[in-house]
Amino acid sequence: MKHNFLLFGFAAALLLSGCTKDFENINKNPNGAQEVKNPQFLLPSIIKNAVRNYSYTSEFTASVAGDYYANQYTSGFDDAWTPSQVQGGFLWNFYDQLRDVENLRILSHDKGFKNNEGIALVLRSWMFQVVTDNFGDIPYSEALMGKTAGIFAPKFDRQEDVYYALIDSLNTANSLLAAGQDPVNADILMGGSAMRWRMFANGLRLRLLMRISGKTGLKIDVPSIMGTIAGDPTTYPLFGSYQDQAALSYIEEQGNEFPAYYNNPVYDYHLSTTFETNLNLLNDPRIKYYAQPTPASITAGTPAYGGVPNGIGTAESSYGGGTANQSQVSPVLQPVSAFPQASKTAAQGMILTYSEVQFILAEARERGLITTGDAATYYLNGVNDQFTYLESRLDVANFSYPKANDITPGASYFTQPEVAYTGTTDEKLYKIRIQKWFALFYNGFEGWSEWRRTRVPKETAPGPNSAINIWPLRSRYPLSEQTINSQNYAAALKVQGPDDLVTPVWWEKQ
Repeated sequence: MKHNFLLFGFAAALLLSGCTKDFENINKNPNGAQEVKNPQFLLPSIIKNAVRNYSYTSEFTASVAGDYYANQYTSGFDDAWTPSQVQGGFLWNFYDQLRDVENLRILSHDKGFKNNEGIALVLRSWMFQVVTDNFGDIPYSEALMGKTAGIFAPKFDRQEDVYYALIDSLNTANSLLAAGQDPVNADILMGGSAMRWRMFANGLRLRLLMRISGKTGLKIDVPSIMGTIAGDPTTYPLFGSYQDQAALSYIEEQGNEFPAYYNNPVYDYHLSTTFETNLNLLNDPRIKYYAQPTPASITAGTPAYGGVPNGIGTAESSYGGGTANQSQVSPVLQPVSAFPQASKTAAQGMILTYSEVQFILAEARERGLITTGDAATYYLNGVNDQFTYLESRLDVANFSYPKANDITPGASYFTQPEVAYTGTTDEKLYKIRIQKWFALFYNGFEGWSEWRRTRVPKETAPGPNSAINIWPLRSRYPLSEQTINSQNYAAALKVQGPDDLVTPVWWEKQ
């Protein structure tokens, strides 16, 4: 789907601001967005800024956190994970966009624009979900109250309470969007469709519910809520295919193309051995989408793929015989400087996909959290649609290699023991979770979050050059919290635990 970005110039002039270092700036936009009277002017810039930010991070820091790619500077779990680096690297700077989302919500509510208010709640919930999953306890209830209440040093809310609030907000968003009559103009994400925004809201709610489904002592009934959503598609519509999903299409115009097209440190990133191992185990043709053949194999005319372990430090440059035998990042994520065929539009900004929702339903059904539908059907829906989606992006790219048919699976792919939906419950759950991990490629930090929840893939582990002895369980808070919001920062540590990479977040703690 192509979108019109012509409003960006005007909206950006009203809205854009740089990364902030204090909560006063986070809560007050110096470029005057709070003076905008029509919420329609806010939406395209919010979507563009947030998704481009998310997409760029997805290719680099998040790809290593999820163990899709290897990078010696990130997988040492020191330099890139320091408090001075995480503001942008782990999306704490989403608070910059959240300020404008809150303006959209308030303006829409005051004008009775239910559709636009519902959209604001969906975007707000998604951004807060990303931040809390990366850091744990975060400023939430007071975080956006600088303009309305003069609170510029907000308290940290417990992640448990943030989750309950987000789950409730998404339910409200679905209701608002079901009742709204106001037009949704300049919607570059969902094409102005209130129904697709409802699908987004309900699918995101399922993501949150699944993430906490292993917790005991919850204040909500997760199976009941999941069952209600899964069993009532009229009230709670869900994506019907990849064509419905929340994915931003980029265009050829400079500034609106794939975010790393002109600025991509691609040579520092390689296919991880974890990703390579699991794809090869299944004879999975998607490896041709996820990574470039090694330079040596291209020269020889026999394309082959070589992974690199994370956490091996400077040995990365010589691993496997050196960079000639190492696979770089996906063809659709290549910059024009490194890949003459590079595409401005093949990659999309992924937020929530049909495949992810189907895998959530498959796991929920297999675990008995819902009674609607068939786990095998949900599972196969997720696998098949992900192949179809990736094929569609290769059609957009129009590379000489790979083409869409290069990654099309044969019938034997689905009958092999590692893919066929057979075995014990644990074996079936592993199949669901590994296919879900594949499908979460280039989807921000979601692959990392799913590993923390499930420990799938099982091969993910720190390397010998790692600063810690386990794979990270969270990010440290940014340096600004320790200086500008120090009192609330200190109070948060007393509740959550030390501000380090091995303190688990609430939904992982048992």
